[in-house]
Amino acid sequence: MARVHAKAIRAAGGALVTVYDVVETAAKSLAADTGASVAHSPEEALHHPDVGAVVVVTSSDTHVDLVIQATRAGKAVMCEKPLAPNLADAQRCINELGPRANNVFLAFNRRFDPGHAALKKAIDGGEIGNLEQLTITSRDPAPPPLEYIPNSGGLFRDMMIHDFDMARWILGEEPVSIHSRGSCLVDPQIGKLGDIDTACVTMVTLSGKQAVS
Repeated sequence: MARVHAKAIRAAGGALVTVYDVVETAAKSLAADTGASVAHSPEEALHHPDVGAVVVVTSSDTHVDLVIQATRAGKAVMCEKPLAPNLADAQRCINELGPRANNVFLAFNRRFDPGHAALKKAIDGGEIGNLEQLTITSRDPAPPPLEYIPNSGGLFRDMMIHDFDMARWILGEEPVSIHSRGSCLVDPQIGKLGDIDTACVTMVTLSGKQAVS
C-alpha cells in the first residue's frame, strides 16, 4: 500500500520526502524509486522539517500511536484503515486528538470511487426509488500473506470495514442490529492463525433498512 500511495502522491504533483519502514530494505527500495530519503526511526520521519503530511501505512496495531505522534508534530495525516484494532484504542486516539482530529483522514477510499459516488448521488436524488436493502459483495483477488494475518486485526476490521463504511454512508443511518457469520474456506492456514477468509454480515437500521455484506 505504501507504493500505491506513493504513486498517487506523485500523480497528484506531490513529492515523497522521506520513508520509514521496519523493513529497511523496503524503505530503501521505495526511496530509490521516488527520490525520497530513508528515515531510521518513525520520529525522524514525523519530525522532518520538509514533511507537511504523513501517510501511515503500517500494521493496524501501530496506527493510533503514529497518528498521535504525527499530529503532535503538526502534520496532516492520512491513515490506512482501521484506525485501531479495538474500540478502547480508537477512543484513546479520539480523546487525544481533540480538535486535531480535523487534520486526520482515514482511508475509506471507496466513497470516492466514481461508481459508488454515482450510486450515492442517485439514491439521495430519489432516482432509483426507496432504498430497502443494500447488498455489498467484496472479493480480494487473493488471500493476504500469512505473515500479515497476526497483526491485521482480522477480516472484519481489515477488509470488511470498507463494507461497513459503505453501508453507513449509503444507508444514511447507523445500524441497530448486526448479525455475522464467518468461516475459513479458502486457506486453512488462515484459520490456524485465528482468522477467517469468508464472512457474511447483515445490518439492520432503526427504520428497517438492511445492508448485507
